[in-house]
Amino acid sequence: MKWRSEAGAEAGAVPVEFAAAIAMLLLPVFVFVVTIAPVVERRTVAGRAAAEAARAFVVADDVAGGEAAARSIVDQINAGHPFTLTLSSLTGYLDRGSVVSATVEVAMPVIIFPGVIEFDVADYTATHEEEVDLFRSLP
Repeated sequence: MKWRSEAGAEAGAVPVEFAAAIAMLLLPVFVFVVTIAPVVERRTVAGRAAAEAARAFVVADDVAGGEAAARSIVDQINAGHPFTLTLSSLTGYLDRGSVVSATVEVAMPVIIFPGVIEFDVADYTATHEEEVDLFRSLP
């Protein structure tokens, strides 16, 4: 019985230390996942918006209609997200075989905790090039 009395002050310390160690190991992983997910989302959405804008321009009947369609696509994509995409450039012609390029910019968060704080510091630029079909029937 003497053995139990010597361990009395230390009894129950292992589960507390184990819980603290697990928390210290999982906290950085949690912060990384919470921080990196919005970055990946914005990159993916910007790339897809650039591709859709370029495609909308390519299938349009004329340049003015293509620009309007591309801006409309980016506006529709903007409506579904809490961040703002900007169609910064749209270049090219609708001649057969020419290449149309669409560039979309989005502000990237450097530090983000959803619902608490977010710092937008860097802009990410996504560019997509779409070729006008060689066999396109022009109006």
